[in-house]
Amino acid sequence: MARHLLYVQTEASRMPSVLGVMEDQGVHPLVLRSSEDQLYLVVPVDTAEADQLLTLLKPVLGPEDWMALDTPAWTFPEPEAAEREEPTPAEELESDLDQAARLTPWFAFLTVASATIAFAGLVRDDPLLVLASMIIAPLMGPLMALGFGLLWRHRRLTLQAGLTAAAGAGLAWAAAWLLARAFAAVVPIEPGTQLVARSAPNLFDLALALVTGAVGAYSYIRGQGQTLVGVMVAIALLPPLVASGVFSAIGWAGPATGALYLALVNAAALLFTAAVGYAVRFRLTVRRLWPLALLLAVLALLLWWSQQAGFWTVHP
Repeated sequence: MARHLLYVQTEASRMPSVLGVMEDQGVHPLVLRSSEDQLYLVVPVDTAEADQLLTLLKPVLGPEDWMALDTPAWTFPEPEAAEREEPTPAEELESDLDQAARLTPWFAFLTVASATIAFAGLVRDDPLLVLASMIIAPLMGPLMALGFGLLWRHRRLTLQAGLTAAAGAGLAWAAAWLLARAFAAVVPIEPGTQLVARSAPNLFDLALALVTGAVGAYSYIRGQGQTLVGVMVAIALLPPLVASGVFSAIGWAGPATGALYLALVNAAALLFTAAVGYAVRFRLTVRRLWPLALLLAVLALLLWWSQQAGFWTVHP
């Protein structure tokens, strides 16, 4: 903001009028020197104030009085700009993930659309359709945000991302169940290779999910290549959810439960390695890494439960 110094010399008898004008304009003069009959003032003003103040002072000054306005000698930075600090890399990443974790109508639409395409691919045993559904599935954002929020103990982000991820999973499962019920009323559904392959957690899918979580965190940290990684995340999560909905709709309770276990195991593996990626990037101290232990415990518990229930397999 450009500043000026307005110098005023006036007779002491006119001082109340001069000071009254300045007070009305909200400016506060400094008295440089005063005597019985003369008063010398200096007033810091900005450009807009200076023009108005000169106009208002002219009628109250006498013929022997004078005013002088200097040219701007310096610029004061805006208070907000002076106090603003550059965000840290972690704060920038948090801002990106906060946007990605929001539950919006567009997120819901893409989830249902991708689940519909995945349903067609699984029922028709068409791997190309299954892959096509992954391209538009928006599941990567909330999961990567959830891993970050858990590691940083960011309650709001964790809650928001968790709700969005749960809503996405629920929408995908419900859409598949409704489609399967409607389809089965016309033509019986015979599970093929694509559906059966998603009927239980296995070592192959676990390894894929672990790698995908780390790559997903890296892609968000670097801010590039998220589309391809988003497809990998969707491959690990959406087909099992859709398969669970289809199996449930046609009355295959065992495979429906196994597919749901597969989705949960893959989600836990993704979250764990995503959090590891964030921890390595930002060099967190050991004391801040207890969420990693919690995520690893959840993953181990899910693997144990699925094995006890007879769903765990080594090969896909």
